[in-house]
Amino acid sequence: MKKHDEGLTVLSWVSPEYIAHRKSKRWYIIASVVVASVVAYAILTGNWSMAAAVIVFTAVYQYTHTYHPPKDIKIIVTDLGIRIGHLFFPYSHIQAFWIIYKPDYKTLNLRVAGNFWADIVIQLNGQDPVALRSYLVGQVPEWEGKDERLGEMILRMLRL
Repeated sequence: MKKHDEGLTVLSWVSPEYIAHRKSKRWYIIASVVVASVVAYAILTGNWSMAAAVIVFTAVYQYTHTYHPPKDIKIIVTDLGIRIGHLFFPYSHIQAFWIIYKPDYKTLNLRVAGNFWADIVIQLNGQDPVALRSYLVGQVPEWEGKDERLGEMILRMLRL
C-alpha cells in the first residue's frame, strides 16, 4: 500500500472519462436522417429555435467527440476516500455506491453529497469488482439492486 495525502492506497486503476463508442457508416446515416427530420419538422411548424438548437447540439457533439477524445483518469481508492483524477471524495461525502457488472458495461457508481447534477460513474476498466466491492462495503453503504439510469442506458444503446 502506498501512503499519500489522502491515506493509504487500497486499489487503483486507470479509466477513460467516458466510453468513446465506434460508430459505423450506418450509424451516421441513421443519425443524419433523424437530425434532418427533426430540423425539417421544426422548420415546417415554425419552431426556428428548436431547429437551431438541434443543429447547434449536433455540431457541438460532433466537434467534441472528434477533437476531444476521452482522457485517461487515475482512480485511487484509499482508506480515507476515493480520488478520481484531481478530485478527492472522502467517504463521509459518499452517500452510497453500487457496481454494475454486465458483459459490455462495468462501472462503479457513487452518489455523492452535494452533487446535484448526476451520480459519478467510473469505468472499471479491468478492475476486480469483487475486491472493490468487498473493500467499499466496509466504508460506504451499498445500494444493492440499483441499475444504471434509463437516460444512461438509452445514451449507451444509441452509442452517444
